[in-house]
Amino acid sequence: MVEQNWGDGPRHDCVAGMEWLIQEEFAEKGKIVAMGGSYGGYMSLLLAGRHPEYFCGIVDIFGISNLLTFLNNVPSSWRTLMDQLVGNPETDYEKLVRDSPITYIDHMNSPMFIIHGENDPRVKTEESERMVNELKNKGVSVEYLHFHDEGHGFSKKKNEMRANKEIRRFLDRLVEADHESLLQR
Repeated sequence: MVEQNWGDGPRHDCVAGMEWLIQEEFAEKGKIVAMGGSYGGYMSLLLAGRHPEYFCGIVDIFGISNLLTFLNNVPSSWRTLMDQLVGNPETDYEKLVRDSPITYIDHMNSPMFIIHGENDPRVKTEESERMVNELKNKGVSVEYLHFHDEGHGFSKKKNEMRANKEIRRFLDRLVEADHESLLQR
């Protein structure tokens, strides 16, 4: 159902899911972490920008920050498929801007942990590096884990284990920060 609808319907589905978690008292608004890889990383970033009130942290793994640059960087043999799945940079320009996480950088305020592989043939490292630089310029806490020997996903167990340990450390720090803020009240 994401075909030609990357940033609208699926985003609203995520918000509805978070609202259900809050209603059922499985989560608290403002204390949720979004985490995903590839499209999930893209969606985590988009949610952080469009619905920042839900989050205390974001983990983006190999995600897309700008649909226009993503589409411009895919191999030419993928263009027809990308036009069908994501959109065409010329005919769908406004929609692609609207659905790009970078468009909402000014709304992002949660700490972020971003992971990317240098040899990613699908999502170029510039997608993550742009996000990291913009967040740092804004004063948002952001960490970047860059693997020189990975592509789009983990092919080496040692890198996957390191990423998981670093994600765990990031999440633990979010919990510690929340605990400290409770103690200060």
